[in-house]
Amino acid sequence: AIICLGETRQQFNKGQTLQVVGRQLGGSLPSSATPQNTLIAYEPVWAIGSGRTPKPDDIIKVHTHLRKTLLKLHPKAGAKFKILYGGSVSAANASTILALENVNGALVGGASLSFKDFTAILRSV
Repeated sequence: AIICLGETRQQFNKGQTLQVVGRQLGGSLPSSATPQNTLIAYEPVWAIGSGRTPKPDDIIKVHTHLRKTLLKLHPKAGAKFKILYGGSVSAANASTILALENVNGALVGGASLSFKDFTAILRSV
């Protein structure tokens, strides 16, 4: 399973991102979830298909918060869950995003529908 979490632009602008995604994760992660059967994806709603992404520092803050939340929810396995970033991933930003702390992969959306765009992402990393 992939559990997608993300805030609206309004929530982002109000500085509510960490509260929103933390609440979403706590309410979405079943007790049966394991690192082998569950991926977590931070995908800001306002970034999907917009060509806009959060600043790298914002992505790091969210992914670090998600990791800490996972450790609270699953003390033994929380460090092993993969946390992906999704939301306007492109060839121009994939290598930067994938190099960030606690980013374990990308959830590629619209760009995966185009062979040219998707292979450009693969070549960029």
